[in-house]
This record gives sequence, C-alpha cells and structure tokens, in this order.
Amino acid sequence: MAVDFSHYYYYPCLQCSEPEQIAYRELADDDKDAILPIIELSQIKNEASFFETIQSVKSLLLDRPFILDLSKDRAPAAFIPKQNPDHAKIKKLQDAHDNYNSQLVALLSPIDGFAAWRACVSEFPHAIPVLQFTDPATQGKSILRQAAQFWKAGYTRLAIRVNQECGDDIYPVIGQIISFLDSADQLIVLVDCGQGRTHIPDRAEFAKKAVARVSEELDSSQVLSLSAVCISDTFPGQTETKVYDSYSWELWREASTSFPFLYGDYAANRRIKKQSTYMPGEWKAQVVYPLPESWIVYRHANTQDAQGWVEGSRAITAHSHFDDGVSCWGEKILKFAVTGQLDPYASARFWHGAKINMHINRQIRYARDVAISGFEF
Repeated sequence: MAVDFSHYYYYPCLQCSEPEQIAYRELADDDKDAILPIIELSQIKNEASFFETIQSVKSLLLDRPFILDLSKDRAPAAFIPKQNPDHAKIKKLQDAHDNYNSQLVALLSPIDGFAAWRACVSEFPHAIPVLQFTDPATQGKSILRQAAQFWKAGYTRLAIRVNQECGDDIYPVIGQIISFLDSADQLIVLVDCGQGRTHIPDRAEFAKKAVARVSEELDSSQVLSLSAVCISDTFPGQTETKVYDSYSWELWREASTSFPFLYGDYAANRRIKKQSTYMPGEWKAQVVYPLPESWIVYRHANTQDAQGWVEGSRAITAHSHFDDGVSCWGEKILKFAVTGQLDPYASARFWHGAKINMHINRQIRYARDVAISGFEF
C-alpha cells in the first residue's frame, strides 16, 4: 500500500474483541477514511480460533489500508469451578485455547525470517505489516530477513513497534532496515508507551529516547523523513461516576518536544491480561462520554441492572461538562437511551463499543485540529 503516513493525524490501536469490532464497524465511512488503524490480531472471545480472527478482520477492514500487528497475549487457561465442574466442556474450551496458542507460537517463530507471520500477512492485501520479534538481541538477522522478504514481495510500507521491554538491541536493526528502503518514510515506528495513569513523564521520556536511538542509526537526511507514532492510553480501571482526565495528550506533548510524533492510543479501551476464562457473575452498567482530553464516566450503583444505561445516559447529557461534540453511532445510542429505549442495545458489549466508537470520532477531529493549529510547549 502506497500510504503517506503524514496524511493521518490519528492512529487508533485496536484488538479484535467484539466491542472493538462493533466500534470500528459502526464508524461512518468518512471516519474510517480519516484513520490508519493499527489492528492487532487477537482472540475474539473464548473458544474462538485464530481462523475466526483472520476472517473477522478481513470482513471488518475490507479494502481499506491498515497497519497489521499481532497481539502476543496467549489465550487464557480454562477456568475450573470448585463445585460441579463440567469436565467435557472444560476440555473443549482448553483444547480450543491450546490450538490458538500453538498458532500464536508458530506466527512468532523467527524461522526463515518469520515465514509463518509473512504467510499470515499475505491474507490481507491492503495491510501494512508490523515486523515481528520477541528477542531482538538474538533475532536481529531474522528481523532483517523478514523485512527484506516483505520488501521483495512488494510491501513498500512497513511498520515496527517498540516498547520499554524491547531493550536497545532493536535500534541498530531498525537502522539497517531503513538503509535498504528507498526512503525512511516507508517505515513507521510505533513507539508504544503502554497504558496506565501513572509515570507519564517517564513514559514520555522513553518515547523521546526511542526515536533518538533510531535517529542515531540514520543519516541526517533520513531523520527528516522518519515517521513515528507515540501511542499510550490512560483510560481508568474501576471507575466511579466522575470526570477523568486523559493524560495521553500530555504524554504526547512532552514526547513531541524533541520529535514531531503522530498521535495514537488504545481508543479508550483498557486492556486486561486474563489469567483464566473466569467471568464474574455480577456486572454494573457503565456509560462513558469522551471529551477531547477527558471522559465523563457514569457507573451505576446497582449490579445487573440494565436501567443503569438509561440513567447513565441521562446523567451524562445533563452533566455540566457535556458538550454534544460527537456525531456518530455511539452518540445515537446514548441519546436513544435518554428516551428510555435500550432495545436492541441492552448489552455491555454495545455500550463498550459505543464508548470506543465515540472516542475515535472525537479524536479524529481533535488530533486534526491540534496538528493544523500547532501547540505550545
């Protein structure tokens, strides 16, 4: 895909959960055209196979360009209840997860320049592949071969993700990859600062140091063409009913004092690494409305009460911070609930999807305004 990375102001990073798929699917075409999403192949839900993940992403993105990555999170162990366990059902679930994990391990194998991953990427003709690795200290040659084989196969745009766990060994490899490209702007560096509401200065410093280390490996003319996205998210965990500031833009601003980063986040989706398939029996309705750099969050007091989505929608639209500043599917659901109507959206997955859908809609416009108007450090 002959994509100009600088054309996009916002890079939402999405996995393949049902709410994230709903959120993207329900975006208007103009919103889909305005973003270059980073899609991480991941398990959709319990028992879902890797094949189902591939088919879902194909049907979701169709012929639009996107950056294709791979979540390294394994499918969790099957939960075994202490009382009256259904061993046949548990075995079926565990077998499905073992199969998913075996395919994940194969895709992360460095053999022949990550050949299994390259074969997987070939399923998506409009994808920009993220180069895979698990240990850059020992896989340098395999990463280079992976990049070279993608280039040989006609992929004129590539991506690579770095985070705080990578170590410094990855940066010389990035320099070597850029050296055989026609231009540095054909590789985009995804600087992933992670999620969480703490250590914002430290994470911004990581982003600055990461792009500085890449720049050290390049000629000065190449540095001017380098593209990099600063990715982070600070959506809160167990939330009370209140307004929560987002610190992702604060992190981006600090990181951008030394390099003109593009902006990305996890689309207000808090990722949790599951240790087992256990699902708590109780839930509380939550409604979230995104502002440019914060969220109005309503968490219902009662458990398992669908009326909480109605009361939450009414509370949010009556809130002093509510600005009616998004126009999308998620906003329509919220205003539909204000009238007391929930059907057919009386399910947490739709409200989770509505939050993500509204957040993307808001950030598309805010990121564009920030880029066009500039900002003061």
